[in-house]
Amino acid sequence: MATTKAPAKKTSSAIKRARQGELRHARNTSVISRLKTTEKKFRAALEVGVDEAKVIYKNLTSALDKAAKQGVIHKNAAARKKSRLNTRLAGGTQAAVVAKPKKTAVKKVVTKAKAKLKPRKK
Repeated sequence: MATTKAPAKKTSSAIKRARQGELRHARNTSVISRLKTTEKKFRAALEVGVDEAKVIYKNLTSALDKAAKQGVIHKNAAARKKSRLNTRLAGGTQAAVVAKPKKTAVKKVVTKAKAKLKPRKK
């Protein structure tokens, strides 16, 4: 089964949109790559010392805000990432605190255990 290529864009507006999309893709890829590199540097700096990590954290948060402003990443994604990195910075090299299990999961386990203990009616 042969795959077919999409037909070439014919209208001038479609050609322009394709050209703009290619430029945006290149720019977004560059920004995302820079963010990932800076985050790796931050994590490495945390292991070495907190003072150096604070400087990198400041640059990283600024870069995240700029990327969110440009629309490269969502603003909530930037806020979430900054929050998690700040937690790491405050706690040293320790990871974020593990969340407690949800009550619904505990309730299901308890109800299953109770069901096993009850005698069945005949």
